[in-house]
Amino acid sequence: MKILSDKDVSKVLEDVTRDTLLKVYQPHLLESLRKLSQTPESLPGRIVQASTTRSSDSTHLFMPSVAPSEVGLKVITGGPTNSKKGLGFVGCVLVLDEHDGSLLGVLNGKTLTAFRTALASSIPMVRVLDPFECEILPQVSVFGSGLQAYWHAKLTVILYGDKIQTINLINKSLHNAEVLQQTLAKEFPNKSFTVLSYADESQAEDVHRAVYHSSIILGCLPSTEAVIKKSFLNPDKNVPKYINLIGSYKPHMLELDSEVIHSEFNDGTRIIVDSKEHCLHESGELVQSKRTAENLIDIAELCSQGSGGSVRVTSRSNITISKLVGLATMDVSIGKLLLRRSHGGVEIGEF
Repeated sequence: MKILSDKDVSKVLEDVTRDTLLKVYQPHLLESLRKLSQTPESLPGRIVQASTTRSSDSTHLFMPSVAPSEVGLKVITGGPTNSKKGLGFVGCVLVLDEHDGSLLGVLNGKTLTAFRTALASSIPMVRVLDPFECEILPQVSVFGSGLQAYWHAKLTVILYGDKIQTINLINKSLHNAEVLQQTLAKEFPNKSFTVLSYADESQAEDVHRAVYHSSIILGCLPSTEAVIKKSFLNPDKNVPKYINLIGSYKPHMLELDSEVIHSEFNDGTRIIVDSKEHCLHESGELVQSKRTAENLIDIAELCSQGSGGSVRVTSRSNITISKLVGLATMDVSIGKLLLRRSHGGVEIGEF
């Protein structure tokens, strides 16, 4: 049995390249999602329970997975006090042997969660926008400044390389966006950066301009108001616009202007999701625009289609939307892979 701290997880992920993403990480997670789509009962309902400790304002979430090759449990805790301390959600992932239930490992959930989400986001993205052959605008716009924003920006730049010249970091707090810019600039010194606050009215035109010149738009904000406006999008039908959303996780939350869905996705064009069931319960963009399962296609189904698949995911205005809420099976799947690839951590011979 092995224990991986957050530092251990980050160490394993230092080997992430375009090659390892396309040939190791993406295929591994996609196979897990394919198996999950064939056995939907393998993702039981989560338990959400407010703390019964008098001095605690935390909520605990227990999310099991009993998928064919991914058996385990993700446990996370969050609340107002955690947020004030800058902790956000604190948690871990337990990975069990799918045959006998023995504990294979425990991983800190912080970086693992952000990486697996960005990885899942990248699977349909490279299918719609081939990183080797597509013609895209040279900018990417990222809404958010946390670990999710970091990993989504990082994987996108790794995958699309020289096709991306400028990274626009757009956040409510300009300071937090500047901190993220400093981190990314060390890893991508040849890229230029623009840092903007969508809450600053004097920067409204700059935000509009940034998104207008982006083919890839990444939403990583837990927002209750749409920050990605339809008017921001480049209207040229020859310009692809790929909008990936992961920030909203409750019905009252949304990042994208509902008008985009109403105007572009009422003609049979599908929205890409990680899980139809979970997205229809948790995604404000889909709940508020009254989408149904027939309006969606999950990642596994999308990737099982041939190159000329019958299901259309790009609108007539060349807009594609991907919406992910995250599944415990993803955590267990990638956690299991990281345990195998790790040369560090703490090994326990007998547990």
